[in-house]
Amino acid sequence: MGRAKVLMVWGTGSGVGKSLLTAGLLRHFRRLGLRAAPFKAQNMANHARVAQGGEMASAQWLQALAAGVPPEVRMNPVLIKPFGERGSQVVVLGRADPFLSGLSWQERKPQLETPVRAALEGLLEEYDLLVLEGAGSPAERNLWPDLANLKVAEWAEAKALLVADVDQGGALAALFGTWALLGAHRERLIGFVLNKFRGDLSLLEPAYDLLEGWTGVRVLGTLPMLPLELPEEDGFRHRPRRGEGMRVALLRYPHAANLDEFWPLSELADFRHARTLEEAEGAELLILPGSRLPAADLEWLKGFLPLLKAHLEAGKPVLAICGGAEMLAEEIRDEEGVEKQGAFPGLGLLPFRVEMRKEKTVARRRVRLSGLTGFWARLNGLEVEGYEIHHGQGLPLFHQEGPLLVTWLHGLLEDPRVQETLFGRRAKGLEEALDALADALERHLDLRSLHRALGLTGNPHPASGGQPQSPDPPPAPGLVLLLGGARSGKSRLAQRMAGPFTTLIATAEARDEEMAERIARHQRERPLTWETLEEPLDLAGALWRARYGVVVVDCLTLWVANLLEAGLDPLKEAERFLQAVEESGKRVIAVSNEVGLGIVPDNPLARRYRDLLGEVNARLAREAQEVYLLVAGRPLRLGP
Repeated sequence: MGRAKVLMVWGTGSGVGKSLLTAGLLRHFRRLGLRAAPFKAQNMANHARVAQGGEMASAQWLQALAAGVPPEVRMNPVLIKPFGERGSQVVVLGRADPFLSGLSWQERKPQLETPVRAALEGLLEEYDLLVLEGAGSPAERNLWPDLANLKVAEWAEAKALLVADVDQGGALAALFGTWALLGAHRERLIGFVLNKFRGDLSLLEPAYDLLEGWTGVRVLGTLPMLPLELPEEDGFRHRPRRGEGMRVALLRYPHAANLDEFWPLSELADFRHARTLEEAEGAELLILPGSRLPAADLEWLKGFLPLLKAHLEAGKPVLAICGGAEMLAEEIRDEEGVEKQGAFPGLGLLPFRVEMRKEKTVARRRVRLSGLTGFWARLNGLEVEGYEIHHGQGLPLFHQEGPLLVTWLHGLLEDPRVQETLFGRRAKGLEEALDALADALERHLDLRSLHRALGLTGNPHPASGGQPQSPDPPPAPGLVLLLGGARSGKSRLAQRMAGPFTTLIATAEARDEEMAERIARHQRERPLTWETLEEPLDLAGALWRARYGVVVVDCLTLWVANLLEAGLDPLKEAERFLQAVEESGKRVIAVSNEVGLGIVPDNPLARRYRDLLGEVNARLAREAQEVYLLVAGRPLRLGP
């Protein structure tokens, strides 16, 4: 397959939209038929999902869904889960690492490079394209060398976009300041993206020319504030939209975690995050989400105990998940010091004691619900699927106490059948939301420039039959001839001149291992979207079969040798080829060596070949609109 093309999405800071832009781009590339995948070297988040290999950040899980590939931990090899202000848990390739979790940031950093690079290199070999998401800002020079932004971009030889949040204010300064602080790393930038814009775009558009004039980097466009509800990487910035229907309040304690699983409620209910008793009053359903530090959150939740009891006594439902359920037990005992060593009295609404264990439960689960009563009885008979991520032990997978339903299982409310059963309808779903996100990118951003920079097709809407069509104006017809010595840069120049919508007529045949490797190297360097026609003899016929209006012939040198070996006249075939170029109306870029500049061959056949190739080059040059001689990678235009 060859090494993947790589695009990196950097941001001017946290929360500017890197994750969703990455997801939208991956869905767009999926539409183009590319096998693409996400990658974020190191993510700091309270939200995680269980995927192939263990737990990974929710953002990369969502991005994998956008790309249409199975989520796996290599896509997020390092996940940092904060433990309040005192430290963090380090998850490496899906598994919590107690040793690394106990080290300082500076001590652990060099030990993370090996797993990150191994994960990246593996994905580079398996996909056509990777979209890398940066972390925070790449311009924090006090943290350089920056593993999550700069090192992975260097390892992957990535091109980069830089995104800023207009809604936060100061986007123009943020983009220019980040560009300035990037130093030599700014050479990777191929475009700026402005995100979350409200109002009259004509007021913002003058900034495009200013930025390009200052930096030489184009603004690819501005995304409006999109009314999409997708799982958020960091729920602490998220403010859910309020839909219509049942009033639902999520108790937002300080270390609430995995809040991303409740994204459907913004569509299905009158949903709010409650930080105060007043915000929770009047709710028909109360939700206690997961918690990173349940013993610490207990003090906060005790203030809601009268509300919880009154709610349950009135027969109103409560759903407590994972850490939220642990706090309702009689006691949380942490003898191993997973969170904080000691025994902590719970709220006593459940007849269980929770033991915190260093060994973490990380698993996907499927269970058929039964025996539920009251509000929750409507779920009986449903087979639901979700995931467990917890240190606590001592609670059943599902348990009901009157209107209170507790479970270890995350993701229950993401199940469309559960949504329909509890709320009378299904949320639109992630697939529809991801498609809407990609639609917005294709409508508001100049993706053609991005495609050209990456060497990818730029048509987001394939024509009938699934064949991409160039959005660019038809190229001027005629012949361009590129001459030069071996390894002088002819093929690379032809690729730059041709663009992403090109048919390659390849004349080489792999007759030995060295030639096979040479052909393979050229294949790896070509844009993924080029059409390739293998034709050692009949260039005229291949030209008529070419699908695109731009055709590269690489190379005439081998073609003439093939013709001689086949007993055909290279000069007659050259005339036939020139006639096909004129009649086809295509732009043809032909590559040929100037072997006459070298040593005189010591045998008649080789001298004949040298002379014939020189005559073929001269004949084509007389008809070509442009002729270039390449010397040491530098093109010199010959003639007028």
